[in-house]
Amino acid sequence: MKLKPIHLSITSHPENLKSIRKVMKNIMSKTSLSKEDSGCIILAVDEACSNIIRHGYKNDYNRKIDLTIKLETNLLTISITDNGIIFDKNSIETRDIDEIKPGGLGIYIINQVMDRIEYTRTSEGFNKIKMVKEVNS
Repeated sequence: MKLKPIHLSITSHPENLKSIRKVMKNIMSKTSLSKEDSGCIILAVDEACSNIIRHGYKNDYNRKIDLTIKLETNLLTISITDNGIIFDKNSIETRDIDEIKPGGLGIYIINQVMDRIEYTRTSEGFNKIKMVKEVNS
């Protein structure tokens, strides 16, 4: 199934993560993925947004996070944009789970769940994470 792209813009308050999870749950219901796999994708998106709030915005709850979610025939693409602190791509290299500090599982989870992850810094000063997962819709 192919859906029109969904655009969400939220303030960076942790309470707003519920809205993102609700939208993601609705989108995931349109795929043939198991509840477990769908839950893992929802968790990965939640972790990415939580990391933006915690690390990019240093818990400033009045900043903006933009999401674009696309479900195409066999591909789910989630793009998340923020204008927080520059993200160091070198800090996300896949590490063994035993090397991860407590509370630092977000990037590990994202790397384990998603098929492709791209981090970029735009010329306008925005961080953008693009997460791609192959799905059967």
